[in-house]
This record gives sequence, C-alpha cells and structure tokens, in this order.
Amino acid sequence: MRRRKLPSTRFAVVTAAVLTVVGLAGCATGGPAPSPTASESASPSATAPVTVDPTQQPTTVDALPGSAFLRVSATAEVGDEEVRLQLTFARAQTGVAAPDDFAAVQEECANAITSQLEIYPLLEPTGVISSQLAMVGDWPEGMTVAVVAGGIIASFGDGTNVAPTEDAVGMFGCTVPIVTGPGSAEFVSLLLGDPAVSDRTDLEQQIALGSFGFESDSGSAVEVRWRDCVIQLSSAAQRIATASGWTQQTQGNFGCLIGDEGTV
Repeated sequence: MRRRKLPSTRFAVVTAAVLTVVGLAGCATGGPAPSPTASESASPSATAPVTVDPTQQPTTVDALPGSAFLRVSATAEVGDEEVRLQLTFARAQTGVAAPDDFAAVQEECANAITSQLEIYPLLEPTGVISSQLAMVGDWPEGMTVAVVAGGIIASFGDGTNVAPTEDAVGMFGCTVPIVTGPGSAEFVSLLLGDPAVSDRTDLEQQIALGSFGFESDSGSAVEVRWRDCVIQLSSAAQRIATASGWTQQTQGNFGCLIGDEGTV
C-alpha cells in the first residue's frame, strides 16, 4: 500500500515595475541674472536594457462534462520534453448497464479476478468504471506511465499505446495498466459487490475504496517528473471524497492521484 504524500506546487506571479527618477535643479534669487553661455550638448547616457522574465501561464482545463465522474490532468516531463495527459472517468455502471465492458474485463483478467474472489469470497463481480485517456504534446522517448483506473480488483487498457495484459496465474498484469507511447486509450476496472446489497450501493462503496489518476512506472527507462496536477470532481465524486476522506498526492516523481488513503 502506498502512503506517500507530496506537497502541491503553487505558482506566484510577480510583476516588475521600472521607475524613472528625474533630478530638479534649483535657482538662486537676489543676484545678477546669469548671462547665457554656449556649451556643448550633453550626450544621452546609455542605459542597460531591462529584462523581464516571461510570466508563467496558469494551467487551464476544460469544464468537466456532465456525464463524467471525475477527471485527472497532469504534465509528465522528461528533461525538455513534456506531454499533457488527461484521464476522464465515467460514472460507475452495473454489469447490466455496461455488458460489453463487464464481459471484457472478466475475460482479460480472469485469473486476477479468481484470486481476488478467494480473498473476498462473499462478493461477486457487480459492475465497472471506465475511463478515457487523451494527451497533447510529444511523448518523451523511453517513458512509460501507470494508469490507476479506479478499482482495486482488476483493470485493463485498450489501445495501441497500452502494454499487453499479462494475466498468468500469480502475475499482476491486471493491477495497473501501463501506457507506453502517444495516442488515446480506454480503461476498464472491475467493481465487486455483495449479492445481498443493491448494486448501486455496492458500486458506490467500491468506488470509495478506489484511486484515480497517474503514477510513475517503476519500469520506465527514464525518470518522469510530474507537475500541473489538476483534479476535477463531479458533485457525486466530491460527496464520496468528503465522506471517505480521500487523499490527494501530486507532483514530484510520484504522480497525480486522488482516492482512498489506503490505496493512494
């Protein structure tokens, strides 16, 4: 379980003002009026140019769609290269409401799910939470990034830029999907539930235990630095976050995450 907490980064904008000082010459009274004398014109003195550092632009994001549960946006940086990543989560759905995703995650992660049901024998697959990845910028060469897709049982990704799922017995290939390059992708995470409880209640309880966002991949060939982490919550996500005491961990070499303190 990860319990690392890193401080958020704040940016201050400082405006520099250039002041000009003008000297005033005094005139004496009561004496003879001075007669004007010719003199050479004074050459203007050269002044050093004033350099003003460019103001850093604030991080901006689009409004959260009404159909979304939450969205995590962050910039992954390697040296001088960077890419802006955005992961938008839809609201959790029951297996009946999202049959294709529900069937796909159970097929892709059959062994992982079986092992988890041995740990939670009173629960059963109930629904899913899905998310979509979008990005802007050049993907740094050698970088891989982990996507924390919401659930804690099994998750997989679909896209040419997602590492293939490895679901052999004893493997953890369905734990955290890995993004290996540029392009869009979709992710599905399974949610369990108690057969004696309503599916909607089950899904909310499982979501409360999950975590959402990006984190550095230990297998990345290059070290990734994270900045400009923005987390947008719907009213439903805000209510769950407050009731469950969600933790947010951002920036540095860790990632950009929000979720249950025991999983973030």
